[in-house]
Amino acid sequence: MTIEGKKRLVDGNAMFRKNVDPSVLSRLAKKQEPFVAILGCSDSRVPPSKVFNLGLGDAFVVRVAGSSACDKSVIGSLEYAVKHLKVKVLVVLGHTDCGAVRAAMECCDIESLEGVLGDIDAARSKVKGASTSDPDAIAEMNVRLQLRRVMDGSKVISDAVRDGRLEAYGVMYDLATGQIRFI
Repeated sequence: MTIEGKKRLVDGNAMFRKNVDPSVLSRLAKKQEPFVAILGCSDSRVPPSKVFNLGLGDAFVVRVAGSSACDKSVIGSLEYAVKHLKVKVLVVLGHTDCGAVRAAMECCDIESLEGVLGDIDAARSKVKGASTSDPDAIAEMNVRLQLRRVMDGSKVISDAVRDGRLEAYGVMYDLATGQIRFI
């Protein structure tokens, strides 16, 4: 990290500490009680807590390129939020102009992203007609597939939805307008 980068982080943390209510930090240091678990993309333009205007402790967030649940630790993290933190809502959050979708469309060869790119290829294969070349249509289909993967891959989560203890949604975020859309 450059000295300028480190200074920016240190200064940012100082500003955070100046503006945060110490009683909130004290309460959260004892226990977290988020109401929502969000599987979102790593894209720096889509921070879930800002997109949904959430405060500290409101959201349990798992972020990975393409909002992919291909790794067991992703589903395990969401299971933890459902089983132990008792979140009431689970969201898979995708967005327009997704770099992971573009990478998959351009046959990116980053070996460590193989699972993510495979997920996006699966989404692309389910999109029909001219939309097969529309990255936003592919991103939306990927959200649908990842939500299904989470539900099918976790008895904890599927049971919670079936029993009415958990609501599960796919959501698309539009980078240009800042608006969300439930799908």
